[in-house]
Amino acid sequence: MNPDVTVREKGVMEKCTFCIQRIRQAKDTAKDDNRRRVRDGEITPACVQSCPTEAMVFGDSNDPDSRVSKMARDPRGFHVLEELNTTPSIVYLKRVQADG
Repeated sequence: MNPDVTVREKGVMEKCTFCIQRIRQAKDTAKDDNRRRVRDGEITPACVQSCPTEAMVFGDSNDPDSRVSKMARDPRGFHVLEELNTTPSIVYLKRVQADG
C-alpha cells in the first residue's frame, strides 16, 4: 500500500549505476549494429563478472536460447518456497553430489 513503491514486471532487477552504464553501452552497440536486441552474453553486470564461481547468470529469461533460460529449465533447478506458489524469478541449482 506504499505509493512510493512501483510494481515491477517479473524478472526486473534493480541495478547499480555501474551496471546501468554497461546495459546502456550494450544497447547502444546493438543499435549501432542495426539490431533490435542485445545478444546473450553482451551484458555482464559487475556482480556477475566479479564472481569467480559463476554462481550468478544474467540474461533475458524470455529468450529460450539464452544461457539463463537454459539454466532455469535444468532439472536441478528449484525455487525457494516453491510449495507456497510464490513463483520467484530466481532459480537455484541443486549441488551434484557423488554417491558414496
